[in-house]
Order: sequence, then structure tokens, then C-alpha cells
Amino acid sequence: TTMPKFVLLARTGFLISSLGILWLALDPQPFTAELFDLDKLNHAAAFIFLAMLLDYSFPSTGRYWLKWLPLLGFGILIELLQLLGGHRLFEWGDILADASGLIVYLVLRPRLRALLDTKLGLVPR
Repeated sequence: TTMPKFVLLARTGFLISSLGILWLALDPQPFTAELFDLDKLNHAAAFIFLAMLLDYSFPSTGRYWLKWLPLLGFGILIELLQLLGGHRLFEWGDILADASGLIVYLVLRPRLRALLDTKLGLVPR
């Protein structure tokens, strides 16, 4: 069926995206824009995207906190690893931005999932 293949694709995307975000977060010389810093917006956008991938990775999980709480834990882990690495800072604002991304996804989720599920052929039209 379509869903198991899509679940595998979502899980692979989640893993690759998580590793990429972790690498970017721990890079001693991170990419920064010259004109302005979009750090908090980048955090929120990354966690909106990760939340969507995680949602599609485990579509039958009825207890949503089983998805979102570990994802927020990932954001906290990144901050702790940055602190331990010595070349980046632990920032509560980053965790707040991560949580904001999760909240935005949860607010948009009903409409976004209905649209994407239909476009991807996961539900009958």
C-alpha cells in the first residue's frame, strides 16, 4: 500500500534532516547571513519541518505528545551539546523557537495534513 512506502520515506527524511540540523548546530563556524540573523526563525522553520516529517513517520500514534516531546528533547540536546562543545552557546531562546515551531505545526496540522494527504494520494479524493 501507499502508506508504508510513504512512512519509510518520511522516516528517512526525518533521520537525514535531523542529522543535517545537528551537524549545522554543532559546526564551529556556522553559516550566518551577512545582512541579518534569522537564527530564531531558522529554529522555528526547522522544527515545523521536523514535526511534519515525524508526524508522517508515525501516522498511527494517537498520543501526539509521544511525537512532540522527544522532538523538543532533541532541541534541548542540541543546546546542551553546543554548550559542551565550547564554541557555541546554550540559548533558551533557541529552545523557545523550537517549541514555537512545534506549536505552529500543531495549529496548522489539520489543514496542512488534509491538503498534503490528498495531494500525496494518502486519502481518497
